Amino acid sequence: KDYWNQRWESIDADEVMQNIESYPLKYAIKSTQYNNKEQKILEAGCGAGRILSYLYKKDYNVMGIDFIQNAIIKIKKKYKDIKADVGNILNTNFENDYFDTILAFGLYHNFEIDNVKKALLETKRILKKNGVLCFSFRADNIQNYILDKIIKTSNKSENIKFHKLNLKENELIELLKEFNFEILEKEYVINMPLLFHFRIFRSEDQKKFNEHVGRRDGYTLNFFGKILDKLLRSIFIKHYCNVYVFVVR
Repeated sequence: KDYWNQRWESIDADEVMQNIESYPLKYAIKSTQYNNKEQKILEAGCGAGRILSYLYKKDYNVMGIDFIQNAIIKIKKKYKDIKADVGNILNTNFENDYFDTILAFGLYHNFEIDNVKKALLETKRILKKNGVLCFSFRADNIQNYILDKIIKTSNKSENIKFHKLNLKENELIELLKEFNFEILEKEYVINMPLLFHFRIFRSEDQKKFNEHVGRRDGYTLNFFGKILDKLLRSIFIKHYCNVYVFVVR
C-alpha cells in the first residue's frame, strides 16, 4: 500500500486515454462491446483513471474503485460528477450479481496467491450471471525477468519493495477453471515495450519520458523501434509480452 500511495501521490489524475489500439484501452473497448451502453461497468483498481475517464466521457454507466484514497480524490477533482470511490476488490460493498462488465487491468497480480483467489471470488460474486470480466495479469516469462533486473539495478539506492506475482499461462487457466470462468479470449499483450526503456528506440515526442503522455497515448516507438518490436512480437510473443489479457464469462 505504501508503494501505491507514493505512486499516485507522484502524478496527477490521468488525461483521457487516446490510443484505442494500445493496452489497456483496446481491451476495455473490446470487452464492453459484449453488452450495450446501458450495462453497469466497474473498473476495479482504476488508479489514476485513464480508462475510467474514457468510458465516462463516452457516457457509459461506469464507476471505478481503488484502495488508494488520494487517487480517487484526484480523479473526482478532475472529473466532477464521475463515479469513483475508495474500495478494495478483496471485499466490496456491492450487491450480488450487480455488474455486467468488470475491468481489472494490472490488479490481481498485486496480491499473494491466496488473495488472488479471494479477489476472484469477490469479482464473481458482484458480476452478473453471464457477465464479462476483462483483466490482465503479469506474465511469468523472460521479458519480465529482464525488466525486473533492469528496475532492480536502477533502484539500488531506493528502499521500495513492490510485490508482483507472476503466473504462467497454464497456472492462470487452472485458476480460472477453479472459479468456473469460461475463457472467451486470451491474448499475449505488451504494455510498455521492453525497447521503450532504451531512449534510442522511442518516438520523437517521447524521447524525454513523460508518464502522462505515455499513459495517454501508449508508449510509442520510432520507425526502427517499431520494426524491431514487430519482429520480436512475431517470433517470441509468448516470451516478449508483458501481460496476459483474458476476457472471461
